Amino acid sequence: MPRGPRIAFENAFFHVYNRGVAKQPIFLEDSDFEKFLRRITELKNKNGFDHAIYAYVLMPNHFHLLLQTKKVPLSKVMTSLLTSYSMYFNRKYKRVGTLFQNRFKSKLCDKDSYFLGASRYILLNPIEAGIVSDIQAYPWSSYHELFGETKYSIIDRDEVKRLIGETEKDKWSFHSFLLEGIKKIESLRNQYTFDREIEGEPLFKSLSQKKYLRRKLKS
Repeated sequence: MPRGPRIAFENAFFHVYNRGVAKQPIFLEDSDFEKFLRRITELKNKNGFDHAIYAYVLMPNHFHLLLQTKKVPLSKVMTSLLTSYSMYFNRKYKRVGTLFQNRFKSKLCDKDSYFLGASRYILLNPIEAGIVSDIQAYPWSSYHELFGETKYSIIDRDEVKRLIGETEKDKWSFHSFLLEGIKKIESLRNQYTFDREIEGEPLFKSLSQKKYLRRKLKS
């Protein structure tokens, strides 16, 4: 059965996920991770593609993004990102065919209530997967844009500060919150699945549906 259109409208906030076909790797070398992050940066700076990113992690066979659209639909942003990366990957490794498993998954979320927990789950993915035991040791996430050194400037730092707190004390309280998640990492996985199209309180879901319908009527 074909899937219906995604619920989307201006300034909507999404948790986005995709993985390699048959769970195969989509990043084989450091240069592949770097290419994907460069492509994200290029899209953010491209005229007509404005959007904001709040958190991300690139894993060997999948990725997570917390992303807020503006005027450009999520599908257009993600199609451009995944198509260009797939072309790069296939050309580099002399392969043909689909790189990603089906179309990307996305969940419309209430940003203010969803960000803290979801960003913790996303940034702890490398620990959950057993790749590292120290969150600082994994280079391919937005963790280092907040707490370390990196050449990338992908996340919307001002908006992230609004969500975690403006002061230095707030920032390190958020860091402690991240680390506390290690103790309950198995339960976190079950909280951030994609079995729901919208994540939030009933009022948020109702308002989101109304915004989506108004957008459809205008188009």
